[in-house]
Amino acid sequence: MTTINKKIIINKLHQKVGLSKRILKTLIDELLEEIKKALELGEETKIVRFGNFIPYETKKRKGRNLKNKREVEIKPFKKIVFRTASQFRTKLHNEKQ
Repeated sequence: MTTINKKIIINKLHQKVGLSKRILKTLIDELLEEIKKALELGEETKIVRFGNFIPYETKKRKGRNLKNKREVEIKPFKKIVFRTASQFRTKLHNEKQ
């Protein structure tokens, strides 16, 4: 598993593009902030040829407390699903073969 954070992205972009790290940090922060704002408003966010971030709310359901075996109600909660774009998915599958 590869872990990536903003600092790694900034350093890689700095090496490839040559923009200052301060400008790149601002760009990445603004990009992520726009994605967060849209998701908080319940809007689907699409990054072309990469994928979609889709917010949705789960329904309340019944579950079981495994310690005491009692039935409990699981409250609805908000969740975000990521679905890869078809071009990206195809590229990933072709690289594995």
